[in-house]
Amino acid sequence: MLSSTDTRRLTDEQRREIVDNNTEEKAAAARGELGESRSLERGIHGEIGAMIGSHGTRGIYGTAEIPLGDNAGAIVSFESSRFGYRR
Repeated sequence: MLSSTDTRRLTDEQRREIVDNNTEEKAAAARGELGESRSLERGIHGEIGAMIGSHGTRGIYGTAEIPLGDNAGAIVSFESSRFGYRR
């Protein structure tokens, strides 16, 4: 842990690099903010599928990635299947 007397400083060259190459989008990303176009990427994404086979084999499955706030997310998956047996 740093004590209150420890100070970290950027060099003049590092400061100039940040100021010269900074954009509004980069600053918003560094602060954890999402612009209007980026917020569309934060929707729920996933996939579902099904199978049908011989002798009554069948199943369904899915997974979804769900954003939670700006910096978290959850992934939920499910599966249900029945396999047919020979008589």
